Amino acid sequence: MRNRIVQLAGVGLLAFWAVQCTTGVDPSPEPGILRVMLKGVETDTMIVIQSDTSEFSRWDLFDLYLATGRVYQGANYATIYNNPSNDRKGSDTVNILAREWLDGAPITPRDTARITPQNSRWINYVVFESYVPPGEYDRLYFALTATEMEIWIPKHYLNPVQLPPGTQPGMDFNIPFTVVEGGVTEIRLEIYPYQSLSRYRDAFYFDRQIVVSNVEW
Repeated sequence: MRNRIVQLAGVGLLAFWAVQCTTGVDPSPEPGILRVMLKGVETDTMIVIQSDTSEFSRWDLFDLYLATGRVYQGANYATIYNNPSNDRKGSDTVNILAREWLDGAPITPRDTARITPQNSRWINYVVFESYVPPGEYDRLYFALTATEMEIWIPKHYLNPVQLPPGTQPGMDFNIPFTVVEGGVTEIRLEIYPYQSLSRYRDAFYFDRQIVVSNVEW
């Protein structure tokens, strides 16, 4: 009987210390969301090809390919994807010449109204939206390329697009930003869709003129 009491006392003591003691490892913080958005600069609305001056139309196409998104803390980085769901895709394609009406409705080839800079705007795309660990970051990185541009007014042009010789697909944006636990950090980028292009024979070099317009968290 005495041994039984001693055993029960030992079990109780162990239970007490299990409640009172911790492992010494802090719980992992919840991630935040980083959202990266890309749109055309509203004042960049025309290009000269040969002797033709072209302004946007409902049929124009200039697909940009984005991939390999990362955010850096010094030499360390976290990979970012184009949506925060379980179906994590690391790349995306956007037509940077697509426009929408001022009420947010996309302009399609079925629309018949005249499109002007006053009644429409470039579409603002979410190109990356991903969970990342909270903390202070100092750099955004992603690859950005294109292969062709198609214009329909005043006449049809279909031209190859390539990066200038010696230019790598990856782009660095040295911008400090913070991701907080459970919060959303938004980086807004604007690209000059036409001014980024320079004529080379029958093709265009894509010089990728992009500015950071806003960072919020």
